[in-house]
Amino acid sequence: MPTYEQVLAYPDDEGWAHSWSSVEISIGGIKKVVATKSLKYRDPLQIGKGWGTSPHKIIRTRGQSDPTGTWEVYRSAWDQIMAEIVALGGGPQKAGFAEISLPIFVSYGEPSNPALTVQDILLGTRVHSPEGGGQEGTDAVTIPLELDIMRVVWGKGQGAPGYMQLSPVDGVISTAAF
Repeated sequence: MPTYEQVLAYPDDEGWAHSWSSVEISIGGIKKVVATKSLKYRDPLQIGKGWGTSPHKIIRTRGQSDPTGTWEVYRSAWDQIMAEIVALGGGPQKAGFAEISLPIFVSYGEPSNPALTVQDILLGTRVHSPEGGGQEGTDAVTIPLELDIMRVVWGKGQGAPGYMQLSPVDGVISTAAF
C-alpha cells in the first residue's frame, strides 16, 4: 500500500503525468476504442438538506448520485463502435445500441511505467443520443454521444481492490472486492 506522501506526490520523481495519449478506452472490457476525440464523465451528488425551524442546517442526507458523461468519437469509426456495442448486447435482434448497458473502462497509463496505471470504470453505461453533422474546416467529423452511467468507480490501480478486467476468453469480469 502506498504511503500518504506517495499518493499525493505530484509530480513523481520522474515527472510523469498522464496526457490524452496515455488514455486507453475499452467497451465491455474487450474492444479498445482509439478513435476517440474526447471522453468526459462526472458523478454529481445531490445532497438532501433540512433546516426545520432553525436558521442553521440541522440535517444532511447521503444524497443521490446521477453519473453522466459525454463521449466524442470520430465519424469514420462510429459504425464499427455502434456494431461492437450491439454485438456485446447480444446482436441487433436483442436491442438497439442505446438500450445496451455495458462497462466502459478508462485507463490512464504509460507503457514505460505500468505501475502508474490508474483505471476508472463506468459501470452500467448506456451510450445514447448520437448527433451527426459537421462544420467547415480541416478537423475530422465527430459524433458526440451522451452517457448514462449507473456508477463510476474512480481511480483503481492495477492489483488494487476494485480493479477490473474482463476476460476476452469467457467474458467474466474479475475483480477484487470494492
